[in-house]
Amino acid sequence: MYSHENPNSDQVLADLGAPFVQAFVDAVDGSRDDYAAFRSWQPGWFPSFTSRFTANFLHERIWDRLVRAVGETEGVHVVDREPIRELRSGTQYLIRLKRHHPGDRIAAYPTEASSAFWANSVLTLDGLESFSLALGYMWDAELRAVGEAVLSFRNGKDNPVWAIRLRRDSDSATGFAWSPVAPDLPEIDLSGVIREAEEESGT
Repeated sequence: MYSHENPNSDQVLADLGAPFVQAFVDAVDGSRDDYAAFRSWQPGWFPSFTSRFTANFLHERIWDRLVRAVGETEGVHVVDREPIRELRSGTQYLIRLKRHHPGDRIAAYPTEASSAFWANSVLTLDGLESFSLALGYMWDAELRAVGEAVLSFRNGKDNPVWAIRLRRDSDSATGFAWSPVAPDLPEIDLSGVIREAEEESGT
């Protein structure tokens, strides 16, 4: 029987497992520290940096930290063949790192392969479903600052089904806590954010 029932956030977090999620949150937190250290080292460089540069810098730091933490984990497969970088968790999840803007917007080159990756609409046999996920961080374009780690599931690049913020929590049994992010676009001027997204995607 063919099926395509979207997974919810609780199911995805359980499937990924606490160690993987913790490693991801640590990678985002660590990249925030790396970004701050870079900025402190050469503060005069930052006004001229493009959004694409900062996005690429943070992507490199998160990717490096996450792969070093989970790259040898059983069930996790690392794909690093330019221009594709993704993690596969088991046979069920394909994961790419993405900066998230207000309204859970992400940027991606508008290629056929990219559109197919984020579509999450392929029918398959029960038990053989594969879902694409965006792991990343919330970006404050005004402050040019890295926010909390975020995980989103999408039905197309521009159509988030759900998104959650993640943070370390020593009081939690899993070692992390999460809260939902409303997917609706806020009623504010997003022209600057859109320009940044266009810079990142090359459009």
